[in-house]
Amino acid sequence: VKTIAELAKYEHFLAARAIKTLSETETKGGRLKGSIMNVDKAVTKEHEAKTLTEMCELPVEALEGIGELASGLLASLGVKTVGELAEFKYCRWAEAIVTAAKFEEMMTDKERKVDR
Repeated sequence: VKTIAELAKYEHFLAARAIKTLSETETKGGRLKGSIMNVDKAVTKEHEAKTLTEMCELPVEALEGIGELASGLLASLGVKTVGELAEFKYCRWAEAIVTAAKFEEMMTDKERKVDR
């Protein structure tokens, strides 16, 4: 990850954020009977059956594709769990900057004829 835009779209952050956000709506005791939605491609095989709430407490290595190197880097930044990655302020700031940039006015005040 070398740019703000890349950080905003960091797939492990987005997966963690989705898991965390959806965990807040989860029925007590886990998935509803008959529920077919899953995040199996986001987590390693041994964690697929866990509830979303349980997944938030897992170490970041539980996310598919995060190895020792990435885990160590994230730990050095204070991010040790899936839930912490979901709330990692630098990823959230990057995402907000990228989103806000879509609404930025690029004309000067003179071009916009705006009195300030």
